[in-house]
Amino acid sequence: MPDRFTARCIRPYQSRPRGLNGLVPWALMPHTRLSPYLRPLVDTLQEKGHQVSVAIPASSRSWIGKAHIIEASLTATYVHRDSFNADGTWNEPESECESNPETDWVVIRNGTPASCAQLGLYNLFTDRAPIDLVISGPNHGRNASTIYNLSSGTVGGALEAVFCGKKAIAISFGSKDEQPKDVIDAAARLAVRVVEHLYSHWDERVELYNINVPMRVDVEERPVLYTRTLPYYWNRGCLYAEEGKKVVNGVNGVNGVHVNGETNGETNGETNGETNGETNGETNGETNGETNGVLVNGHGPAPRQRQFKWSADLSDMKKTLQESEVGTDAHTVLNGSTSVTALRANFWHVPDLDGPLHLDS
Repeated sequence: MPDRFTARCIRPYQSRPRGLNGLVPWALMPHTRLSPYLRPLVDTLQEKGHQVSVAIPASSRSWIGKAHIIEASLTATYVHRDSFNADGTWNEPESECESNPETDWVVIRNGTPASCAQLGLYNLFTDRAPIDLVISGPNHGRNASTIYNLSSGTVGGALEAVFCGKKAIAISFGSKDEQPKDVIDAAARLAVRVVEHLYSHWDERVELYNINVPMRVDVEERPVLYTRTLPYYWNRGCLYAEEGKKVVNGVNGVNGVHVNGETNGETNGETNGETNGETNGETNGETNGETNGVLVNGHGPAPRQRQFKWSADLSDMKKTLQESEVGTDAHTVLNGSTSVTALRANFWHVPDLDGPLHLDS
C-alpha cells in the first residue's frame, strides 16, 4: 500500500517513489466559479507527495447529480493552474500556446462532474500513471442528507468513478460564506488526513465515502465521526417559481401559484378576500376540486405555456437539518465535527419482495 498520493499538476517528484495517483474531477461552486477550496486542497495533496490530475466543468453544475449532457459535444481545454484567478474565473490560454500535460488542469465545456470523471479516467491523462483514487470536490457547501447526496454533482462525480471501477471520495467544505485563509487551510489539511486514512484502511464493503468538513479554525482538533445519511423528503414544491407570478409567504410551487386568477393561500384558505377552492371546494361560486395550481373557473383558459425558473426555497430543509438526530451527517457537521459516511453506489432492492405479483381481478 502506498504511503502517500502524488500531486500531478506539477512534475512528479523524481526523488520520491510514486505514491497514490489521484484525480480531482470536480470542484465548482454555483454561479460558474471555481471553488475557492480547490487550490488549497490540491496544494495540500502535493505537499504530502500525492499525484493529482484535475478536470473541472467550465460552468456551474450544482444539483446535477451523476448526469451526462448527451446533446452537446465536450471541449477539454488545458489551462495552467496559475491562470485561475482569485474570483474563481480563469484566463483562456492563447491558441498558439502548447499545453503541458504535466502541469495543466483541464476545463471541460459542457462537462459535468460525471463526464469529468469519465474523461479524466479514460481520455485526458493517458500519459500519467493509472488513477488509484478519485476525489470529487471540495464542494463549496455541505452535502448532507439523502436529497443533497442524490442531487449533488460532487457526490455524482464520485458515483461515476465507482462505476468506472475506482475507489472514490466526495468532499464538501461546509460553508458557502467567505472563509479566512487559515480556516480553509485547516479544512484542507484535515481532509487530506481523512482521505489518507480511508484509503489506507478501505473497508471492502464501501464503494465511496462522503465527507463533510465544518469550516472552523479548530477543525483539526474536533472529532471525525462515522455517520449515517439523514433521510429527507420534500414536503412541498419549493425548487421552482413560476415567472410572472407572485410568491406568497416565500413559498414556491403548488402553494404559491395562481388558482382561479388568485394566489393560492393554502395556509389560511384565503387570498385577496376570495376563498381558495382547495380548502372548501368552491371558488367564485363554482365547485372546483383540487386544481394543483392550474387556472380553472377563473379569468379565461389556462395558458398553453408556463415559464418556471429555479428558485429554491430550502428553509424547511435547513430547519430539519438543524434538528437532525445525533449520528447523522447533518447533525455532525452542523455541530462542528467532520462526518464520514460510507456508501454503496446503488439503489438496492427491498428484500423479501420476490416471486409472482398477484394482480387484483
